[in-house]
Amino acid sequence: MRNIAALAILSACVPTFTGPEKRAITLRPDKLGIEVSPTLSGIFFEDLNQSLDGGICAQLIQNYSFQAYDVPDSRAYEFSYSDTTFFSWTVIRKDGAVGTARIVEDKPLVLDRKRYYDWDPGDEHDDELLYRQFSVRFDIEKPGEGFGIAANGYGINKTGEEPDAYYAVDTQVPSIPAVKDVSYDLSLYLQGGRYKGNISVYLEDAQGERNSNVLTIKGLTGNWTRFAGLLEAERSVDSRLAIVADAPGTFWLDFVTLLPEASQLWMDGKYGPFRKDLIQAVADLNPKFMRFPGGCTAEGDAYSSQVFWKNTVGPREERIQSRNHWGYLASQYVGFYEYMLLAESLGAEALPVFNVGITRQWGRPNYIAPLDTQEDRDRFYSVYVKDPVDFIEFCNGGADTEWGSLRANMGHPQPFNLKYVGIGNENGGEQFWERFDLIYKAIKEEHPEITVISTAGPGEAGRLFDANMAEIDAKYADTIVDEHYYKEDEWFYANTDRYDPGKVRGSEGHTYDRKKPTRVFIGEFANANDANAFSSALAEAAYWTGLERNSDMVVMAAYAPLFCKKGFTKWNSNLIWFDNRGMWRSCNYYYQYLFRDGGNRTFDMSAVMDGDKADTSVYTSPTIDTGTGIIFVKIVNSECVDKTFTVNTGSNTKYSATLKFISAQDPSVRNQGDGDYFSGNPEYATVEYTETVVPKTNDLGNVRKSFQVMIPGNSICVLKLVPAE
Repeated sequence: MRNIAALAILSACVPTFTGPEKRAITLRPDKLGIEVSPTLSGIFFEDLNQSLDGGICAQLIQNYSFQAYDVPDSRAYEFSYSDTTFFSWTVIRKDGAVGTARIVEDKPLVLDRKRYYDWDPGDEHDDELLYRQFSVRFDIEKPGEGFGIAANGYGINKTGEEPDAYYAVDTQVPSIPAVKDVSYDLSLYLQGGRYKGNISVYLEDAQGERNSNVLTIKGLTGNWTRFAGLLEAERSVDSRLAIVADAPGTFWLDFVTLLPEASQLWMDGKYGPFRKDLIQAVADLNPKFMRFPGGCTAEGDAYSSQVFWKNTVGPREERIQSRNHWGYLASQYVGFYEYMLLAESLGAEALPVFNVGITRQWGRPNYIAPLDTQEDRDRFYSVYVKDPVDFIEFCNGGADTEWGSLRANMGHPQPFNLKYVGIGNENGGEQFWERFDLIYKAIKEEHPEITVISTAGPGEAGRLFDANMAEIDAKYADTIVDEHYYKEDEWFYANTDRYDPGKVRGSEGHTYDRKKPTRVFIGEFANANDANAFSSALAEAAYWTGLERNSDMVVMAAYAPLFCKKGFTKWNSNLIWFDNRGMWRSCNYYYQYLFRDGGNRTFDMSAVMDGDKADTSVYTSPTIDTGTGIIFVKIVNSECVDKTFTVNTGSNTKYSATLKFISAQDPSVRNQGDGDYFSGNPEYATVEYTETVVPKTNDLGNVRKSFQVMIPGNSICVLKLVPAE
């Protein structure tokens, strides 16, 4: 338990001038403890905070197939409900131009769109709405100096400026982050009617000044035809993509995409259309697993926003877009196949989460898949049971299997070797467990090698937590149970022993029993209340030392959420903040960056001694790589007091010693600054992507037996001892 004096110091954090206080630790690396879970540190990617489309997905055109119109289960303030208002597009009428442009659904780009799910044969829930395809029809009477539309990109928005800021934003401000001398791959589909003229495509800035070469499209036919080309930006200025006609007549437009050249993509685009800088920041964490596409996102908050993987794979023109749980359109330009590619590129185990047939349970679900009749149960099996079972085949099956052949045809002939499947998210109660059981048994029957992830519910304790744990103890002991909690700093400090052997779990007297096969996955945790102040990094890092020391029980853990685009904040604390042009790694990111390294076994170490008593404001976790002999000691000094540690190594081995750390005298400091500070906000002429708190390294040289190291106040450190010759 953290002492009260330390709390007072943290809040005030007035440095002392009497010199560092003295502490002592003794290492006993010959006394090995548990094996550290090789999958302990990972990431949880959820499609919220506009983190996928307009975020890690590098495709730059929002509403590229005009599906953000009359979206099923959407609110009136989220998307367009007028067929002449194009979400995130602007109509262009240059001098003398007379014409109309409107959304129509009588010219589908894909005539035979595949329907993988027999959700509702009676169409009680308007399933047909999910399959509508929209395009834009142009009827031009007089072209004047040009008539057309322009794509503004994924937008900027001042946080909370208007009610729909929380949801989708119909930006009418050019926001495509064009970079000088960078080329952009353009693709679009056109169909001609009575149109004999040309169509010009180019980038232009907010003043209408061209910012690229002009691509000229000629010879439209009566069939949909794909046109492609390269646009090279002339200036680094926010732009829009103009598509302009120069003659009278009628034509249709659909599926307009713009992707930066390979040099701007993660690993040159080999693993999908991912934004290079954002994914590099993730790769630098060396994650061992990747959970996706989100918890609440997977559930959906309405019937039409449920996520089903088959709608997200195959040709992008055929994928089914929908409103996601967080109030904006999920385009599926990045779908489950691309998620798998991303996990593979990161060297991370993939952990997909599947819908259990209940929409967001704690938001009063508006849909629970019925099981009343045999027809209901058959349909539940064909949709909710088959979805994860078929995905396992998609990932692991040979190219001669139904779903493995689809993976191979998409460009990945070798299996992905999927090992984990999550069923449900923060659920509980009889209705959930009845449906979970059907899915669990089907997976285990067909794929006993797959580890199923169950759920403890939305909290760390309470009646639902106890009830879920009892259900798991009785029926699903071979699962990994997913625990979620978003708590304040003091909870993290007070619960560093949560998973210690013998520690009581919940309120029914049970423990986290190592003798049982059940293990823990902390799928989501964070202080979600203080917007990544350094104080939260201190508390979470202290907590992490307890997770590592107990990683024979806690086999996976992930901070959440991972990303947030400024101006689209739905969650107050996020590991990485970004805008259209850059990013800020939070203080919390950097403790995870430091803690990514460690040994494969824990070992015994003394308490941090202040004379003859233990310093309870310092938290530690020692590990050793038994193959190389390298020692790692994670240290969190939660007081604003410098402390000189005398380290007794416990052997005569000579080591090369380094201390990597982050620290801040002011615990309220935040790397990302204010929420409205981002590129494109007219209040800021320039934006700097500087971070106040970044890792530092002290080289301590060669040491033997005993040495001293200064641990800064308010710091998160890793002391590394490498055996030296």
